[in-house]
Formats: sequence, C-alpha cells, structure tokens
Amino acid sequence: MKKTSSRLKEVADLVTSAERFLITAHERPDGDAIGSILAMGSLLKEHGKDVVMYTQDEVPSGLSFLPGVTSIEHSVPDWSANSFCLVVLDCNEIERVGEEGPGLLAKCQSSIILDHHLGEGFCNGVTKPCCSVIDTSASATGQICYELFMELGWNITKDVATCIYAAILTDTGGFRYSNTNGRTFELARELVEAGADPYGVALSCFESKPLSKLKLLGLALETLEVYYNGLLSIMTLTPEMFELCGSKESETDDFVSYARAIDTVEMAALIKEAKPGTVSVSLRSKRFVNVAELAGRFGGGGHFNAAGFRVSGNPLDVKERLIELAGQYLTGGKS
Repeated sequence: MKKTSSRLKEVADLVTSAERFLITAHERPDGDAIGSILAMGSLLKEHGKDVVMYTQDEVPSGLSFLPGVTSIEHSVPDWSANSFCLVVLDCNEIERVGEEGPGLLAKCQSSIILDHHLGEGFCNGVTKPCCSVIDTSASATGQICYELFMELGWNITKDVATCIYAAILTDTGGFRYSNTNGRTFELARELVEAGADPYGVALSCFESKPLSKLKLLGLALETLEVYYNGLLSIMTLTPEMFELCGSKESETDDFVSYARAIDTVEMAALIKEAKPGTVSVSLRSKRFVNVAELAGRFGGGGHFNAAGFRVSGNPLDVKERLIELAGQYLTGGKS
C-alpha cells in the first residue's frame, strides 16, 4: 500500500486537473461527513471549480449552524456521463452513499475516496481514474481533508476551519474517544488559529438539542438492559417511540454512548427500527472488542471501537443474534 503522503499527492493532482465535482458521503451523515463535505466544497468553489454537494439523507438539525450547510442538495444533478469527478468522503464503500451511489460511480469521469474507516475502498476493479486516501490513524475524515488542503497549498478560511473543527470534535466525541491523539490536538490548535470558535462549535454540537431528541432519549433509557454480568448493554427504539416524540432517526446518533457509559460495560448497542422492517444497529466498545468485525458479520463495518450495520428483518431476531455473537467476543469464545 502506498504511503499516505504519496496518495495525497495523487489526489491533489486529480483535484487540480478536474473542473467539476460532486461531493458526497455516507447515508445518514454525521458531523464528520457534513463538516468534510462543506470544507471540501467551499475550497473547491473558491478555486474556481464547479461543485455540487450531495447527501441522500437530510443534514441533522444539530449541524445546521455550519457555514454553507443550506447548499447541500439531496438530489443528484443531471450531468452528462464522464463530466465530473466524484468525491466520496467518510466512507469507502460506494453502496453506503445510498441508492444513487453505484450510478454516480458508473457515470463519473474519475473518483476520489477520503476516509478513516477500515476497508480497502472501491477503487479496485474501477477502470476510470480512482484515487484513495484511507487512513485509519486519522481522528476524522476532516483531518484528511485538511491534509489534502495543505498538499494543495490552499488557505484555510474561517468557515473551512469551523467545518473541519466540527468534524473532528464530533467524531472524537469531544476529544474523548480512542481515535484522539497528539495530532488531533495539534490540528485543533491550527483550526482555532484559523478562526474556528471552539466554544461556539461545542455549544452547537453538544448543547443545542431539540426537545424531541431528549424525550426520545428518555424512552430509550427505559429499555436499557445488560447481559454477560454487565459487559454488554443494549437499548432499543421502536417506530412508536419515534412517532410519540416526533423525532427523527438522525437525532439518535449519540444515544449509544449512554449505554456505553455504564461502569461495567465493555460493549454497547442501540437497536433502532425507525421504519417497520428496517433495523439499524450502532455498536460501541471501550477496550478489547472489535465492533467493526462484529458489525461485518451483519454486512456492516466501521472502526475498532465504533461501528454499525443496517439490515431488514425483525428487531427481536436481530437482537437475539447480536447478543449471541457479542457473547463470543465478550467471553473469549469467538470462533
């Protein structure tokens, strides 16, 4: 595998040569995805590029403060084939972009992946130019975007600094998760010097929640259960709970951290059925359980300590299967 620095140069060369870009990220985008999209889109436009920023799903309300967020579209442009470069951020599987993902990859002239999740990326087998930087040591995809901007020699504006700072802050859980390292704090300092307001961003990300979210969290906490002598904790959300609180699935991304916060817990899960028949599961661990590997057994993925998956089926069946497999990781019996 090529070193990150040489891969960044390849990406920088492709960015320089292309004129039209469609920038996207995974479905149900989080702070890292949205912050990275906005930072990339802003600087590409500043350097004379034709840009569309796209996500299949809406932007979570807690990220509405980010500069340029209203420019993100939720339908793809009617561009002719081979007329644009596709930039996929914060995921390396084209299917995770959503329903439009495979079609966009087939239609684009070239493609770029910037990501920090486990995986090889979709460049293998793609005949068109495809460059990737997949750096699992990075605290967030926003960090990789920043390093690309440095490679390109681009100036970091206040708005871009704010977006990248939000990406890193949210994906590290406020600098609490295991993906936080020395470079994370160095980058945070550089972004603050470039104009990011750490208090303002933290206030918007962590202390500006709609009442509907807190009501839903209360219902979720009532479902909290523990297994394997307290090593595993699980919370569940049903369609009826979402309807009762007037909540959206995008409001639940951090709920699983409450289940993980129990002192005895090594692994936590949030099982959501926002729509009947579609089950989404968020997984977190503290130390030794590779939840990305566990999620992979359901067709999902992620990081060592943070992962997830989505399947069709009955949530009770998914829960039973999850408890069974989790036990293999928690009790040392994994095959």
